[in-house]
Amino acid sequence: MAEKENKLLIIDDSEIDRGVLRSILGEEFSIAEAENGSDGLEKIRNGSGVLDAILLDVSMPVMDGFGMLEQMKKYKMEDIPVYLITAEATRQNVASAAQYHVSGFIKKPFEREDILWRLEAKMGMLGHGSLSEEDIQETEKYIADLDSVYRRFLKNFGQDSGHYERMSDLMEILLNRYLGSAGQAEEEKIQIGMISRAAFFCDIGNMLLPNNFKFKSSKQDEMSNDIYGHTRSGANIVRLNYSKHCEYFVQVCADMCAHHHERYDGNGFPNKLVGKNNTIFTQMCKLADEFDNMFYRYREHNDLQFEFVRGTLARDQGSVRPEVMGLLAGCKQEIDRYYGKMEPYN
Repeated sequence: MAEKENKLLIIDDSEIDRGVLRSILGEEFSIAEAENGSDGLEKIRNGSGVLDAILLDVSMPVMDGFGMLEQMKKYKMEDIPVYLITAEATRQNVASAAQYHVSGFIKKPFEREDILWRLEAKMGMLGHGSLSEEDIQETEKYIADLDSVYRRFLKNFGQDSGHYERMSDLMEILLNRYLGSAGQAEEEKIQIGMISRAAFFCDIGNMLLPNNFKFKSSKQDEMSNDIYGHTRSGANIVRLNYSKHCEYFVQVCADMCAHHHERYDGNGFPNKLVGKNNTIFTQMCKLADEFDNMFYRYREHNDLQFEFVRGTLARDQGSVRPEVMGLLAGCKQEIDRYYGKMEPYN
């Protein structure tokens, strides 16, 4: 990346800790710094450019991490993902963080690969921590295992896997447009494949809540089944793999499972995440889900129908990031070719 497009704000009273984080993240991100929560709020209000994430120390003088989170909530700054820096993620800290939709914890002493993977996945970047051959092999095996189990479940409950396959293919089309398909290195193509495949499993939580397949007849039925629970369950299923080699896929896929019903305007579920707390990968997954549900059902697929579906989705302005909706319009030719190869829907 010639220019560092992603901007972080590190808020920590320790100059040493800020220096360590700067050395870990400085090659991939543009870094701003603050010494306490009060200084950090001023940086947010007066800083140039849009912040992509905040790394926030819990224990600081003047204004600590939770004091700053309270001020961010008060002044409606909750659209910026926040990671809490702490030596120990205590039960009390975890409970307090849950009130503010904190994206995660960064533990001291800092681990470079762990921090990079999480931030890059959250920001919709390919993981720049290089994938080893073992990472790729283990992740592909894990994806194949998940695929086998999930397809068997879908078949047993009379569900067609076609929708999820099309979602996965649409994700690949959108990702190639977003990341630039020209000149991709082999490793980038592999990671795009992993991210695309993650969309296939967005509803895998229904394996623990199979009655969810019956919720569509009415809003009352929808609420009587645990539609909210399938998001948490899906993320938990995917996270059962603790292997470091599968970490990037697990993070991206678990986020899709947990948050593909979230909205950019904060009116989705289950956590009402707003703004960049919804990762661009998960927003693409949401759009692919909604687009295919509408577009595939046409007996034929042509320009008029594409524009009708795109326009319908675009009118719901708070659903996904504007740039995600723009990607859909930019991929029109590729999407037309993709659906044009299919048998008419009956």
